[in-house]
Amino acid sequence: MKKLINCPEELVNDTLLGYTMANKNIVELVPDSHMVVRKQKKEKGKVKFVLGNGAGHEPAVIGWVGPGMLDMNVVGEVFTAPSSDKILEALEYIDDGSPILLAVQNHAGDVLNANLAYADALEKGIDVHKVLFYDDVASAPKGMEEERRGMGGMLFYTKIVGAFLETGGNIEDAVSLFEKVRDATRTYSVAFTKCTHPITGLDIISLPETEIELGMGVHGEGGGANRIPMQKSKDLAKKVCDVLIEDLPYMPDDEVLVFINGLGSTTMMELSVFYKDIVEYLESRNIHVYDGFCDSCLTTQELGGVSVSLCKVDDECKMLWNAPCQCGIQCKL
Repeated sequence: MKKLINCPEELVNDTLLGYTMANKNIVELVPDSHMVVRKQKKEKGKVKFVLGNGAGHEPAVIGWVGPGMLDMNVVGEVFTAPSSDKILEALEYIDDGSPILLAVQNHAGDVLNANLAYADALEKGIDVHKVLFYDDVASAPKGMEEERRGMGGMLFYTKIVGAFLETGGNIEDAVSLFEKVRDATRTYSVAFTKCTHPITGLDIISLPETEIELGMGVHGEGGGANRIPMQKSKDLAKKVCDVLIEDLPYMPDDEVLVFINGLGSTTMMELSVFYKDIVEYLESRNIHVYDGFCDSCLTTQELGGVSVSLCKVDDECKMLWNAPCQCGIQCKL
């Protein structure tokens, strides 16, 4: 294993310190914590937007903290949800009497710890509201959407809802908007290469040189049940789009946002080719791409591969998607 780290026990601390140093005009690290917060604080009375997740997926989601996006990201250890105590500490830190929207990825540890922190926060009189991310079509069949994992499609919820809250949107409408975007979003991922855990050095996923894994999760979930030979970009674009289109379903004349996400080591050359092929195939199905985003934004260390997320948008979502933001990935949004 070749990883540019110092002491494994300080890996997350070093990551957060380095990231906040490099983005010091946008975010700051709360001392002696794993809480990344926006430097330009939102006014009292406006809903605060908080997300917790495990480290190891950078720039997600520390790169999504800033005006027009998240107010805070509380970070757990590598591939580990933040504890309920850390989430509660984060909610107490950001609480100024305004409502707080706590977004939770639908993974077992995240949900368990968030639920505990949520209950404790309510007992302490904190005005917190909880919403759940789920968009990965590979993780549960159609009709069981609430059992699905949270994946790359959470970028759409974060940007659109974050923009709404920046303008002073109320908590009830924010929850409804979050659910509307979530229900219009689908994600599917494909892994190409192996990757290793940065602490243990063990393989998270190992693939034969000539095969790829369809439906891989962000922590290496998949298990080899859906492996196929490596595909040309156009062929893979069709295969992935067909899965996504059928699941919602997306219909002719729908307008969609597209997010092509590199999983860690996929080059921008490959992502750009694949983005082109995705857009061309969607247009061939008379599904119109309103806008898109193409970058490595939710990664799993050096894993090669892509995830594709689609979100059906209406005029409200388009307006909010276009609203300005300032965060670590802002140059692309």
